[in-house]
Amino acid sequence: MQNDRLNTAFDAWLQAQTAALDVVRQATDIPDTDVDMAEGYRWVTRLSRLALEWIVEKSDPLHPQLFTLQDEYRKLLVDNPDVYYLFCVLDDSRSYRLVGYRGECAYLGLTFGTPFGQGQVGGRTGTQTQTHIDDYDIGPNGEVDILIAPASAVPDPRPRNAIVLEPGTAQLAIRETHFEKTPERLSRLRVELVPGPGEVVPPPILSSEELAPKLEFAAMFLTFVGGTALQMWHDAATNMNTFGGQAGSEHVAAQDDEVRSHSNAEMTYHGGRFRLEPGQALVVTVHEPDKPFLYWGLTLTSPWMESFDYRYTTTALNNKTASRSADGSWRMVVAPSDPGVENWLDTGGRLEGYMLVRWVLADGPPHPTAEVVPIAGLG
Repeated sequence: MQNDRLNTAFDAWLQAQTAALDVVRQATDIPDTDVDMAEGYRWVTRLSRLALEWIVEKSDPLHPQLFTLQDEYRKLLVDNPDVYYLFCVLDDSRSYRLVGYRGECAYLGLTFGTPFGQGQVGGRTGTQTQTHIDDYDIGPNGEVDILIAPASAVPDPRPRNAIVLEPGTAQLAIRETHFEKTPERLSRLRVELVPGPGEVVPPPILSSEELAPKLEFAAMFLTFVGGTALQMWHDAATNMNTFGGQAGSEHVAAQDDEVRSHSNAEMTYHGGRFRLEPGQALVVTVHEPDKPFLYWGLTLTSPWMESFDYRYTTTALNNKTASRSADGSWRMVVAPSDPGVENWLDTGGRLEGYMLVRWVLADGPPHPTAEVVPIAGLG
């Protein structure tokens, strides 16, 4: 009976929440402060809410929904406070249009990829096509109208405002990067299905057969992300108070793991962990590249790979919001309390965390450098 399938699927969803919480409760090499543990428990509730919205509510490619994937209250695997994250589930056999208005962002990246968390499709996983909005013709008032379709449905010759859906593509992730993110600067975009000739797409009607696999996938997604975040934290221990990392395009080509292979191929990622003693700060220096670039941004996160709360204090800076030093570099101070200098990144009293510098449209930028110093010597 379908009710048996639904009951089994819902039980799996409930068990996945407990399993995700066990990731927090049983984690090793995690700061054991009350703040870090409370954030871990809250993280499970946030992941649960995100999984339900994405997979259960908005995963129908015949009725596409371009929705906000991450914000101040839902954070996934090192969110960037400077980015407005949008997401849409697609079907690689169907045609769509991306329409609306560009907004005033510095960069709007379009990343088309295989379904996240479901392994390889056709022998690979991750980003299939990477582009950005300014590669296309935009109207005089920022109007956007771009065809997204399989190769067989794209006119010949191919219009400038057309993107080919490669086989295996099942999602569009939009990373809209701002130097200063405010509501009036955000894009206003939507994805519309282009029906076939004479086709009438009926409204969705939920069935047990449809809901059960969605609940099962939501359960798998929850445990997958929970384990992945903790693995990212452990892997970063090899870069304690320093930065490693490489270009997103290299991660996509290497197919080294499912998360990194979904990187934006027009970005470079330099990350590591910081660990301080009381009275210490970490001075992070971002050096100006030899070649032109658009953006870099430094974000601090918890062990659960959530950005520190940026609503009320400064926990992230970029090449426009950070003050520059006389030599042209950017010198930032990661500290648990105000050191009385510019470019302070507030850890909220924490002595440990993760840090990531993202570069946009940068060709081989240098790794940031870092130095642990006494807070008392900074003023």
